[in-house]
Amino acid sequence: MKNKSSKYVMEDQLQILEKIQSVEAPSELYGKILSKIENQKKDIVSPKWIFAAAAVIVILISLNVKVIQNTKDSSRSDFDTLFMMKSQNTFSYD
Repeated sequence: MKNKSSKYVMEDQLQILEKIQSVEAPSELYGKILSKIENQKKDIVSPKWIFAAAAVIVILISLNVKVIQNTKDSSRSDFDTLFMMKSQNTFSYD
């Protein structure tokens, strides 16, 4: 079994790269790349849609807050009714 240092092993593997032949890119490749870049610029979301989405989110959050407030009020009154709690327990002696 041969014990080679990592430098020599790497050089053996890199010799494969010396056999690679350079090629010319097709002439229309540059035009295709530029057209794809231009098409990506057109895929921007309209500010009107952003405003509409923000408005919907604000409306949904306010509805949730309102529902939570109503739930707290009704649960408190149900609790008071269940235990018959009154604000003042006073007797009048006349």
